[in-house]
Amino acid sequence: MPTKQALKETYERWYGKALIHLAKQEWEEARLCLNSAVRAYADLTSKTPQGETKEVQQDWLFDLAAELEHLEKKTEIEKVKEKLTERKEKETEPFEVGIPSVTFDDVVGLEDVKRSVFLKAIYPRLYPELYAKYKMKVGGGLLLYGLPGTGKTMIAQAIAHETKGKFFAVRCSDIGSKWFGETEQNIRRIFDEARSYDNAVLFFDELEAYAGKRRDDSAMSRVVPEFLTQLQGVMDEERENKLLVIAATNRPWDIDGAFLRPGRFDDKIFVPLPRKESRVEIVRKKMEGVPVSGEIDYEKIGEMTAGYNGADVAYVCDKAKETALRRVIEKLEEDEGVTMDDFIAALTSVKSSVNADDEKRMRLWDGSQNDFE
Repeated sequence: MPTKQALKETYERWYGKALIHLAKQEWEEARLCLNSAVRAYADLTSKTPQGETKEVQQDWLFDLAAELEHLEKKTEIEKVKEKLTERKEKETEPFEVGIPSVTFDDVVGLEDVKRSVFLKAIYPRLYPELYAKYKMKVGGGLLLYGLPGTGKTMIAQAIAHETKGKFFAVRCSDIGSKWFGETEQNIRRIFDEARSYDNAVLFFDELEAYAGKRRDDSAMSRVVPEFLTQLQGVMDEERENKLLVIAATNRPWDIDGAFLRPGRFDDKIFVPLPRKESRVEIVRKKMEGVPVSGEIDYEKIGEMTAGYNGADVAYVCDKAKETALRRVIEKLEEDEGVTMDDFIAALTSVKSSVNADDEKRMRLWDGSQNDFE
């Protein structure tokens, strides 16, 4: 068992550390040290006769009480300052608002996807009278789902470009907050800002991050209802406001089912991996204006990139160009350009980033939606 002297030294050590942390405004560390000092004080008191060191103990107790009170006030002040700073930053932080330069010509392949997008998202804005005549809705929600790197964000940007709508790219940091109730307020703020424009596209990437399945003890149990309320509001006021809400997800099975019901994201479009002809076209586009040496077998590259997403194929091109560029810089040869061997080497080092299990699960989920529809 510790002696009285050892307990006293322990108290003084923790109390001294607490004072150092307080001076540095390290409030949490100071609180932990003061709590350790309190425990040492309590142990010492239990071993010391009441009258023997009463005066000293009262001094210690006064010091502890004063510092804990000081710490509590400082901590609360810092919490308030931090919360106000975070709220001010979110309120003043500009959204990525504007009309994107990306067009559907930049989206290689995906012709079936483009036709669906035009019918469900673009034509209603270009021909509103015609859609009104046929009593078809304008506005609402569109969900793009598919594996990573398949071009979902580019499609959303191209929609905004085609409809000349202000494009709001919403990030997780625009919504998330550690403060209770702040996330719901941020969702309302984002929708209100988008509604202030006559024609806007509100894009949520990685929807599952804001609209995940609810559990009783999760933050989603508060966030999801607010998101649903705002989304339903877009549907109710679609005649007055041309606000299109687009969301993209790599994991649609993680989204709360309420978002997939009619009146929310009832238009769902699967964005698949690029087919061979699309992969060939991606390579051709990436190599436009780039010096080459010898014949580049684009068809073979298309075959060798089976199972790659669009981003992977683009990266293969970048790696091949990087190899050729390095040769020139190191003066190993004249500037003859990219060779087929450069592509073979790139394909050896760059493998598909597509997860086979996710691909299988995505197709199963897509099949279940088509069966339901």
